[in-house]
Amino acid sequence: MIELRGVRFSYPASPDLLTGCDLSAGPGEVLALAGPNGAGKSTLLKLAAGLLQPSTGDVRLDGRALGEWKRIERAARLAYAPQNPTIPEEWPVQAIVELGDYPHREARAAPRPLSARLAWAREVMRLQALWTREARTLSGGEAQRVALARMLVQDAPNLVLDEPASHLDLAHQLALFRLLRDLAAEGRSVLLSTHDLNLSRLFGQKLFLLDGSGLMKPFPAGADEQGKALEASFGVSFLPLEVHGVVCWFPEATA
Repeated sequence: MIELRGVRFSYPASPDLLTGCDLSAGPGEVLALAGPNGAGKSTLLKLAAGLLQPSTGDVRLDGRALGEWKRIERAARLAYAPQNPTIPEEWPVQAIVELGDYPHREARAAPRPLSARLAWAREVMRLQALWTREARTLSGGEAQRVALARMLVQDAPNLVLDEPASHLDLAHQLALFRLLRDLAAEGRSVLLSTHDLNLSRLFGQKLFLLDGSGLMKPFPAGADEQGKALEASFGVSFLPLEVHGVVCWFPEATA
C-alpha cells in the first residue's frame, strides 16, 4: 500500500505546489492522477516513490514511514517508472531490462527466478524483436517499453508510474492499461499519472484531479460535476459521450 497524508511540498518558484494531498493506493487498486501541466503530478509521484521529501505530512509504504525503509529494501517493495526514463544507449535491450533485478541481488531473492521475470517482461512489453538491439537504435516508444520492462522485472508489489503511456502508440497504450489492470487484480497497488482521462475511466481506474490549486480532489461522481471539474482544471469546455456505459469527456473544438 502507498499512502500520503496531509502532504505539502513547494519549490522556490512554486511555493504552494502541493498544499495538502491525501491518497491511499491499496492492493488491487489503480489510482490515476490527471491535471494540467505544472499542477504537481510528477512531484506527487516522486514523493510517493521517496525521491522527494514532503515539507510536511506523511508518506508510508506498506504501513511504514517511507524514510524507515533502506533504499534497497524499498526498491524490492516499490518500483518507479519516470516520465522520461534514462537508459544506457550503448547497451542491448536485454541487459537494460536485467537491471530491474538489482534489488534482489542485494537484498532478498525475488519470488520468481530472473529468467521467468525476463521472459514475462519481454512478452508483455512486446520486446521480442528488440531484445538484442542497442538502445540507441530505438524509437521513443520502444525505449519507453524497455524502461517499463525493466520496472516489471523488479516484481514489486507497489508500482508508481509517471505518464507511462506518453510515448506509446494506441495499441501499446491499450496493452499497458490492460497489464496494469491485471497487475492490480493480482494484488498489487498501482499509482500513475495520465493525460488520457478517458482511457483511465474505461479501464476502471480511480481518478483524481490536480487542478493547480495545490489540492488533489477525487473525480466527481455525477456527470454535471465532472464537466465542471474538468473545465475548472483545464480551462476548456468538455462534451460528454457515453462509451460502454462510461461517461467519457472530450474537449469542445472551436473554430
